[in-house]
Amino acid sequence: MKIALIYGGSSTEHEISILSALQMIKYFKEDEVILVYTSKENRFYIGECLRDFDFYANVNLRLCKEVTFEKKNQDVYLKVKRAWNQKIMIDMAFPLMHGVSGEDGSIQGLLELLDLPYAQSSLATCAIFMDKDLMRRMFQVFQVPHNEGVVIHKDMILNNLSLLKEVPIDKPWIVKPAKGGSSIGINCVYDDERMDRLICESFAFDNKLIVEKKLENVREFNIAVIGNEHEQILSHIEEIHIDHDYYSYSDKYGGSLVKQKPATRTCPADLDETLIQEIQELAKKSFIDFECSGVVRFDFLYSDHLMMNEINIIPGSYSVYLFKGIITPHEMIEIMKRCAKEKYLKKMKEIREIDSFIFKRKWDVNLLKK
Repeated sequence: MKIALIYGGSSTEHEISILSALQMIKYFKEDEVILVYTSKENRFYIGECLRDFDFYANVNLRLCKEVTFEKKNQDVYLKVKRAWNQKIMIDMAFPLMHGVSGEDGSIQGLLELLDLPYAQSSLATCAIFMDKDLMRRMFQVFQVPHNEGVVIHKDMILNNLSLLKEVPIDKPWIVKPAKGGSSIGINCVYDDERMDRLICESFAFDNKLIVEKKLENVREFNIAVIGNEHEQILSHIEEIHIDHDYYSYSDKYGGSLVKQKPATRTCPADLDETLIQEIQELAKKSFIDFECSGVVRFDFLYSDHLMMNEINIIPGSYSVYLFKGIITPHEMIEIMKRCAKEKYLKKMKEIREIDSFIFKRKWDVNLLKK
């Protein structure tokens, strides 16, 4: 089997996706995986240089081979551009793209058109849970407890900033880009004085923002689930400890110019059995209800009760560290392969063609125009 590990992409989480890919490739057999780097222009590249961490400090794509995906009969290939008949057959894909152009269903759509088995959740699930507005609507339908919040749109607000004063939520606010990840573009608004500037900053990353009430004395927990509708394995529960406004990009990946005490983690979290069971049950139920597959991470908030904060449909490095001591990374990959194959076989059993007489009949063209 040859697996294409697809990463990179045109989102603000491009670099995080690279880190995830370089972390995960060591858990595959060397001859079974090929790195497929997606540039910020959404073009695909292969090459041995992609395995080198230092390559990404100063990317030189002339050292790589640009490829396209090609389907012939039932086989899918990576076809090298500007090379006569040079191609590599692939059997499965592991998308490891974070943010738009990958985690939002875009790459899944390409893989669906190719009829190529792929790990992780389907196009529809990815598209919904990448958008925090649609995600919250699903929470409401399935009665998943979540924090109070409203949606604001750029084309409406920027034409009339005074509308911000009508947002029916008391400050302070946490403001999030609807389709953002890794805490990029998040701001905390305490009062009206800096509100307009902070909102405009967040709108630079998305045309739609989620405004939520900032909770006091809140605790944050993460748990991952791997499997599909038939089997689920739950990870340890992790608690994030921060003493500032929110779990930021610099907390997760470092490099902040702002001097603040970094976040710390406790895994497994020190929780009473009742709360552990509540987190596990809600994560498992949501995984099944929302038709997830592969590895998904569920992020929770706890104030006076448990709330789902968001669902990370392609978590960084597939949340391998959360499963430490439960299953190995190699076992995780085998589960993901199996789930991808089951999803593919289920799809291929669907009827795609029927006997149609539409173009065998004589039609009144004028009637068809109506």
